[in-house]
Amino acid sequence: MGDAYIEVIGADISECFRGAALGLLRLIYNVRKVNPKNKLKIELEGTDLHNLLYRWLEFFIIKISAERMAFGEINVRVDPEAHLLSAELGWEPYSPKKHGFRTEVKGITYHLMEIQIDKGCRLRYLADL
Repeated sequence: MGDAYIEVIGADISECFRGAALGLLRLIYNVRKVNPKNKLKIELEGTDLHNLLYRWLEFFIIKISAERMAFGEINVRVDPEAHLLSAELGWEPYSPKKHGFRTEVKGITYHLMEIQIDKGCRLRYLADL
């Protein structure tokens, strides 16, 4: 039990959201062992960027735990003004034997969540383990 504090630095907000998802997935399983033969397109909308980041990360937690999906490829575009996200994700069925299991992530919190956009992007979030 505990928390993981993830920090991502990127060239833009889309790169940061991609890194945030990969940081979360790497807590749970070995992303490099995923053969992303299936594709899934999604769109998400948030009330602000913090809510969009929360919804983005919670999406992965739900898909992994409820639908046993292991994601290995993430292409995402974020519109920071409209708080919209569109992504194409590569995945395969999750197998603890193939992908391993590192830790369970129970959820994402707004506590200590930060998003800074200037000459690039920096974001931080807290994952409840």
